[in-house]
Amino acid sequence: MIDNKYHLFEERYNNHGNLMRIVEYNKTDSIIVEFQDEYNAKVHTQYSNFLKGLVKNPYYPMVYKVGIVGEKYKTVDENSKSTREYMTWYHIIQRCFSTKLKEKQPTYKEITCCKEWLLYENFYEWLHSQENFDKWYSGKRWAVDKDILIKGSKIYSPETCCLIPQNINCLFLKREAERGKYPIGVHYSEDGFIARCRNPFTDKNEELGIYSTPEKAFNAYKNYKEDIIKKVAKIEYEDGNITKECYRAMINYNVEIDD
Repeated sequence: MIDNKYHLFEERYNNHGNLMRIVEYNKTDSIIVEFQDEYNAKVHTQYSNFLKGLVKNPYYPMVYKVGIVGEKYKTVDENSKSTREYMTWYHIIQRCFSTKLKEKQPTYKEITCCKEWLLYENFYEWLHSQENFDKWYSGKRWAVDKDILIKGSKIYSPETCCLIPQNINCLFLKREAERGKYPIGVHYSEDGFIARCRNPFTDKNEELGIYSTPEKAFNAYKNYKEDIIKKVAKIEYEDGNITKECYRAMINYNVEIDD
């Protein structure tokens, strides 16, 4: 007969180098292992798995070597489909830490994520704390935006992010590849510099006039674009789709020539 006391508090490293300790030993196929890190996750397993180092630590960074799923919240639903919360977090981690994706999408090059959100549990709780979470959850096309509250932000964090419908996200797309050498919203023609801006209410590119300099054309674009952003902000806020913080940021948004 195996002496349970002999195995209690026995320690070993798993195959990822995480220190484990047996804190409960009932029989060979029923033990409780506690990982000796800041999370102290406890896992029910077999003694043979412990000996072989096969016990997985739910707080080991498995997602792009930085993202930690944890054990507090489910990542799949009853149909074995990834939850919306998990996939949103996963894609943020991917965007911030996938070398291959950054090579394909140069605009992601400097994008990163705060330490707090490297743990899925923290992101999940932030997401559910947002006053427009229900709108996000039931909406078909929504985004976690990182650069409306703080213009130019390159970090995903609780302080920089807000939930927005996709139509708002589209307002702030830069389309760098289409711009050319002139300021945003400005195109050259033989007659001069044309100011052009997409109108989300008509889904058309509106021509705002022809000007003698790129700067004058940009000013026309700037005034039109800022007015569009204010109108969209008012509608979305009244519909409860965005928070007051996001609304204020949009109302005060300044379109600049080097955007």
